[in-house]
Amino acid sequence: MPESGSRQFRPVTIVMAVFSPDHGHLEKQIASLAAQEHPISMAVAVIADKRSGPLVSLLFEKYRLPLDIVVPDSATASYKSFETGLERALSMSPADAVFALCDQDDVWHPDKISRSVKFLQETGASLVHSDARVVDCDGDLRRKSLHQLERRMVEPNLRELLLRNTVTGMTVLTTRKVVETSLPFPPQSALFFHHDLWLALVAQSLNGIVCITRQLVDYRQHGGNLVGAIEKDAARPKIATTAWYRHWAGTYAVAAYLAKSLYIRMGEVAALDSRLPDRAQLSSLEPYLTRRTIGGRFLMDAAAMVLKGRFDLAAQCVLFAGIQSGRLAWAVRSTLSDGLLSSLSTFDKLAFSMAPGAQPGSVQFEDFADADTWTPKRFVDKRKTASFRARFKEGTQQFVILVPTVNPAEVFAGVATAIDIGAGLAKRGHDVHFVATDMPIASRERSLKFVCQRQSGNQKRVGRRIRFSCGVTESAISFSRQDKFLATAWWTAHIAKDLLNDGGLSQAGFYYLIQDYEPGFYPWGTEYADARASYDLNFTPIFNSRTLADFFRTQRVCNVDHNPLIFHPSIDVSKYRRLKRIRNLKPRIAVYGRPKVPRNLFPLAIEGLEKFLLAEGIDRDDVELVSVGMVHPHVKLANGHTLRCLGKIPWDDYPGFLAGVDVGLSLMLSPHPSHPPIEMAAAGARVITNSFAGKDLSELTPSLVSVEPTPNSVAEALTKAWIAGPAEAEHRQFDLAALGLPLDKVVDELSSTLGTHQLHYAKAG
Repeated sequence: MPESGSRQFRPVTIVMAVFSPDHGHLEKQIASLAAQEHPISMAVAVIADKRSGPLVSLLFEKYRLPLDIVVPDSATASYKSFETGLERALSMSPADAVFALCDQDDVWHPDKISRSVKFLQETGASLVHSDARVVDCDGDLRRKSLHQLERRMVEPNLRELLLRNTVTGMTVLTTRKVVETSLPFPPQSALFFHHDLWLALVAQSLNGIVCITRQLVDYRQHGGNLVGAIEKDAARPKIATTAWYRHWAGTYAVAAYLAKSLYIRMGEVAALDSRLPDRAQLSSLEPYLTRRTIGGRFLMDAAAMVLKGRFDLAAQCVLFAGIQSGRLAWAVRSTLSDGLLSSLSTFDKLAFSMAPGAQPGSVQFEDFADADTWTPKRFVDKRKTASFRARFKEGTQQFVILVPTVNPAEVFAGVATAIDIGAGLAKRGHDVHFVATDMPIASRERSLKFVCQRQSGNQKRVGRRIRFSCGVTESAISFSRQDKFLATAWWTAHIAKDLLNDGGLSQAGFYYLIQDYEPGFYPWGTEYADARASYDLNFTPIFNSRTLADFFRTQRVCNVDHNPLIFHPSIDVSKYRRLKRIRNLKPRIAVYGRPKVPRNLFPLAIEGLEKFLLAEGIDRDDVELVSVGMVHPHVKLANGHTLRCLGKIPWDDYPGFLAGVDVGLSLMLSPHPSHPPIEMAAAGARVITNSFAGKDLSELTPSLVSVEPTPNSVAEALTKAWIAGPAEAEHRQFDLAALGLPLDKVVDELSSTLGTHQLHYAKAG
């Protein structure tokens, strides 16, 4: 059904995302826009790197194309960039405009827009996309058809789109209705799916998608692409391993998340226009939406895929069916176990009350005669032993970074710091070798793009210096006897020690990136002992914060008297300092709530908050209480208050959330400075955190109060912050120099020592 009375589309608005572009490639892309047979009415360029605006403006002016530039508050990934660009494009374009998505390094054929507009007019579809040629960095043809190369389905339904996206963003032309319906994009804490998949799902739910089989774009394949057309090295995890289960469970979870998000969004559309969406299409989402299913629909899909010769998609359907049946079996088992045990216990209490009168203690029966024989492998932590063979040979020096994962969606703050060190060394001319010890590398191209984007300057030069290996999927990895190693977690320190022993380099030692006192993550036991033992090895420490280095010194954990490398936490204080404060109808108290992370002292925070509310007699209508950081049930508190859990805030929404926090409560029992209290204080909140073994963050700014980790101390500090009112603007003006050097300075020092530096022996004194 048509979306409007007229399909004579004339105005075309281009939305482009730009991040550290190659000048030559960007100019060719823009030149191809200027050469279109159908004129472009407006272009919106989102400067995702916050630096390339002048270059983009110069080139658009050179080719006399109208341009509007959007510079986000912070560097953004492509998903958020296109969301931002489409929001701006909607506000600047006439009602009958259509919208095209554009990358920064491809080349559009002259008839790309005109053919796409024609197909929209003739078919009444909501979105059209086309095939593309695959070219190399120099523009030379590699493959005639991207669709043939990737064996894309021509007319997929919604469920098939969730198996494998067939729409490439840079070929898309879509209607205003699709853009309006798609915004805002579903939030994600990291990049689990791309904008073109979400737009395709929305369009297919409205008036459908049409594919132009002609190649209308030259897709440039090179090391800097966010997503490559050919990913030969995107090794999947070994079958039936923990990583394999995790990979496919995550793949299914993303598809289910999108299916539910789409269904909810289309419900909003139907409330406004009963003719939309296409209910037949939406019905195909039923396997993802039904709560009790054993995966039968996916098994039927698998059979259909086999008939089509798509054995790869058939296998995926079987796996999805297995996940659904496993989910239901797990739920039934848990329900029966809990309910059965409870019922049996009730019966036993009644029975014993009729005879002996008292029930004896519980007994855990074990049939030792039938027990399996145990082996040492059952007890040894597999993480601390390399699962690959190390082959050492003569060669040029590389800086080898042993890191749990290099997949962008799995990178947390600690791993990100290690990646920044590696990228910084590559920028300074060193060859860097990342070895993923725990997780398979989903895509080397995506990981390379992620690493390079974390450095300013010539990203192609950085990329040429970086190599990836996967300790999970590769049976053997080659190293040079001149290599230097960096451990990033306690188990990788044990791996580094073993690798050096294998290469006959045990006296050389390794670098150890120490970002917390890791034994403190565990109860006293084997993991605690293994983590503690890593500090007895031969290494040079690199500390994340002076408070952590001081703890290691005072506790004589290892020898740090030789002026070690110390950097302050990688927090962009200036970004939060620039935020404009949001005035709430009632004050907001935000708790950094992670109940499953003991060092964040969630029970203590709740007890302190409860005492504060009781002592001050605050009415529930006079304050908003929220918890962020992890999903957990809402918490009922005194006087009718509820601590409402917001879960993990998406990174792009995090600054806006902080701007509306009046009082923050963020605890961590660790010598390392926690990020949230510093970020909250820079954003203008009054913040309560805790001291620990000499750590006192109140030295940074008066608006950050560090107290003893007791409920009474927390309650008293909350009272003072509540009475004091808004924090003074000048208290947001602080830096982190007291906690160490900027990471860039430390990388400078590390760079200058490589090749000549004798590693300091850091064994405990």
